[in-house]
Amino acid sequence: MKKYFLLVVLALIATVSNAQTLSPETTISLLTVSPGAELYSTFGHSAIRIRDPRQGLDFNFNYGAFDFRTKGFYIKFLRGTLPYQISGNYFENDMAGWSQENRAVIEQVLNLSQAQKQGVFDFLQNNYLPQNREYAYKFFYDNCSTRLRDVLRRVCKDSLQLSKTLHADSSYRQWIDLYARKNEKLWADFGMDLAIGEPSDEITGANGAMFLPDNLMDGFDAAKINRDGKWQPFVLSKQLINRDMLAVADKEKELITPNILFWTLFLVVLGFTAFQFKNQSKSFLFDKILFTIAGIFGWFIFLLWFFTDHGVTENNLNIIWTYPLLFPIALLLKKERSRAWLSKHFLAYGIILIFFLAAWNFLPQEINYALIPVVLILCVRSFFVWWRIRKKLSSF
Repeated sequence: MKKYFLLVVLALIATVSNAQTLSPETTISLLTVSPGAELYSTFGHSAIRIRDPRQGLDFNFNYGAFDFRTKGFYIKFLRGTLPYQISGNYFENDMAGWSQENRAVIEQVLNLSQAQKQGVFDFLQNNYLPQNREYAYKFFYDNCSTRLRDVLRRVCKDSLQLSKTLHADSSYRQWIDLYARKNEKLWADFGMDLAIGEPSDEITGANGAMFLPDNLMDGFDAAKINRDGKWQPFVLSKQLINRDMLAVADKEKELITPNILFWTLFLVVLGFTAFQFKNQSKSFLFDKILFTIAGIFGWFIFLLWFFTDHGVTENNLNIIWTYPLLFPIALLLKKERSRAWLSKHFLAYGIILIFFLAAWNFLPQEINYALIPVVLILCVRSFFVWWRIRKKLSSF
């Protein structure tokens, strides 16, 4: 069945490629697809629809596709070197898939001249050729939305005027935060905040903000195009085209959010630490586990920073509190006599964490506030380790 479907799609693409000249009845639209339940669809999707009723053509071009069968898929995905590509499909097939996932699709018919319609079509056909279709995907700078923005700019040139002020005042990170929270994806937002670095705090401007499908849609709504010497709206019409196919569904809220979990853990650890102080505990088991986990996260951030090509994971200040060398240093903690340098190490680490907390709102990178209790836990335990080792050394 899959082979049959693939052959049909390939035949369609061949037909599209041969249909070089579009009729005057052709419409070209931007499709904006709402977020889905899966993590990869958290921020929605953009596609271009080309419909020529005279030639029986109704086809979508999508950027941001990838092949799970790519050799070394997971390694390339993590390193940011996975080749992405433009894909094509019947409009009705894409719509069926999006509607099945209960994702709304908004269509904006664009105000293009016949020459511009042909130009968009020719560009996308050429881009779909096997030797041209792959590209290096960048989440902020080169994705399914920015590619379509650039296609229209390239074809329309100076006749297309996009707003320079719409959505211009936020950073990439702030857009991610807003979008993820609006769609009840607090853990996804937390994970991205942990992984991305200082480049994400750059202000997008109106142009950069279009990396999000909804912002591209808003940008096209506000855009003007020069037709016959007159500036006209770039969007001729706009409508939700699969209203009747959508089921009514309530968003499932995440009952345990990062804030709830980590502040609860902080209170538990605070009580546990007080208990250990009172009972003169000599065990470092909890600290070995805690600091090993923090160190492993530090190595993860280090690898994202220096050994990937995502473009937005460099200069990540979360490496201050995760501190990669915590693993394996944490494994050196012992019930028996520990060396003096370990005591000094955890004292210095605790002091650095205090400065980190004090500078939280002044750092060049926004740090997720749900991490405050995590840093407090590490701070409390680092001083406990310092006190415990110092007390042991003084008893010898």
